Amino acid sequence: MISKSLESLQRILIFLLLLKGSLCLRNVYMIIPEAVERGKPAVIRCMYDLENEDLYQVKWYRGDREFCRYSPRDVPPLKVFPIPGIEVDREASDAEKLTIKAATRTANGRYTCEVSADAPSFLTAQMHGSMYVVDLPKSDPELNGLKGRYKAGMKLKAECISHESMPPANLSFFINNEPALSQHVWHRVGGGVNGSLWTAYSTIQFVVQKHHFIRGKIKIRCSAYIYSIYFRSHEQVADEERIRTTPLPLPETREAIVFPIHRVSDNSARGFRENNRRELCIAGLILYVLHITVFR
Repeated sequence: MISKSLESLQRILIFLLLLKGSLCLRNVYMIIPEAVERGKPAVIRCMYDLENEDLYQVKWYRGDREFCRYSPRDVPPLKVFPIPGIEVDREASDAEKLTIKAATRTANGRYTCEVSADAPSFLTAQMHGSMYVVDLPKSDPELNGLKGRYKAGMKLKAECISHESMPPANLSFFINNEPALSQHVWHRVGGGVNGSLWTAYSTIQFVVQKHHFIRGKIKIRCSAYIYSIYFRSHEQVADEERIRTTPLPLPETREAIVFPIHRVSDNSARGFRENNRRELCIAGLILYVLHITVFR
């Protein structure tokens, strides 16, 4: 009988402890930027719900090394344990927020926030997240080699370049807003020696088909992105080269000269014949006189 009572009491205590734990520290999560530009501040947040409990402390780690701690009962509440590459902005940090001044490349890595509730539970929860420090390109990507006009059957070749970044930018080609086929695109990178910046190159090459033209135009776009903090594009439009048809010359035609035909009435014809007789008689007399005069 006693053993059964003790067993029931243990179950009740376990239930109460679980209930207490579920109510005092929950909804713990971290808000950390995927990437931050080198030289810019980085803000990491550790969010939690203590319910009716008090906060005991919040610890911050980079890797396995603690570099910052917030304890509300201490004076001052914020303590910093310096490590190379991370400079904590004390004025902009508190129980839920950590601000890193002018992030350097050595600030890359995995971060952990550890939250502990005060007595009597002293429950502790941890959350993790990674952050990358990057160098962004100083200019938009370039798009070179595209002609002004194309026609079906022609080869289209263009190159996209994104200069000097760390890491190298990811480049993507689009044809009329649709991703280009992977077999038509080649990627390479240059630089990156001794910690220098990288330049990304991408080349697209394919044979233009009739369906590539929309309203007589083909649109080529190159997009460059680095994590979620950098996205730039360069777009160019080429026209469809249409076949020009020249009209054939008309065959040569010879114009006929047409003389007007006048109809002569019967009376006019008689008068014309009588006049001819008179003229012939006069001409005959003249010839006769000349003949007598010459041979006399």
